[in-house]
Amino acid sequence: MQSIGERLEEARKRKGITVREAAEATKIRGDYINSFESNTFKINIPDIYTRGFIRSYANYLKLDVDKIITDYNAHLLGEGKSPRRDSREFFGRLELPQDAPNDEPTSAGATKNDDFKSETESTSVWEKLNIEKDVAIKIGIAGSLAVAVIIALIWSVLAFMGSEEPNTDTNLTSVPTARAPAATTFTLIANDDVRVGIRQYDGDIPIFEAPLPQGTEKELAATGSIRVSYSDAAALSIRIGTETYQMVEGKASIKITPSSILKAQQNGN
Repeated sequence: MQSIGERLEEARKRKGITVREAAEATKIRGDYINSFESNTFKINIPDIYTRGFIRSYANYLKLDVDKIITDYNAHLLGEGKSPRRDSREFFGRLELPQDAPNDEPTSAGATKNDDFKSETESTSVWEKLNIEKDVAIKIGIAGSLAVAVIIALIWSVLAFMGSEEPNTDTNLTSVPTARAPAATTFTLIANDDVRVGIRQYDGDIPIFEAPLPQGTEKELAATGSIRVSYSDAAALSIRIGTETYQMVEGKASIKITPSSILKAQQNGN
């Protein structure tokens, strides 16, 4: 049975598309596409973005998106079944010797370690007296590693979100105006599966950030100008007032002012 990566690569080559062409069309980085086609999905970004990229790429290649995502979920389950011994050694063997029978339930995929049990049962008196100190040191090391991983993850997300500056949209003309006293309502329309980010342009304040499945309509409101980021221009439209606007091909984000667009509609322009 072919892996996810083999199916993606075969579909791309069958259409005669290079990785660079695929990256430009889908707005997905070329190194991410190479990783997916190598069946490697750990690319140092949150799983929600990885899943959205895989869905968009599979849809671009006209593959069965639901089947690809189902296989991706199965792949994650398979990776999650790591041996218990590995987990214990990573945290420095924090188990304490106990006199009670060893009837503790084990998790799926875990294995019993009789050698380690014999080692802990034969611990000397002096080691038992000092074990609390050792455990405290090991917990401190584990906590430091966890903090480092969280910081690295946050840095990766911020770097990913700020990698491209928005360009002012030429189709949705926004008239520079003072900040409106009341928020203007607008609706996001997902023509296909798409990842969307909305931020208040003044102050770069986040308003909305999430993937939208095909057919979803999401009503939001904002004052002043906003930055709209999207993974696929053809997959996203915005309804403002009585008009619906399609996103601009060839751009990953645009700047619009909903209040100005609505005012122009009301003035008959």
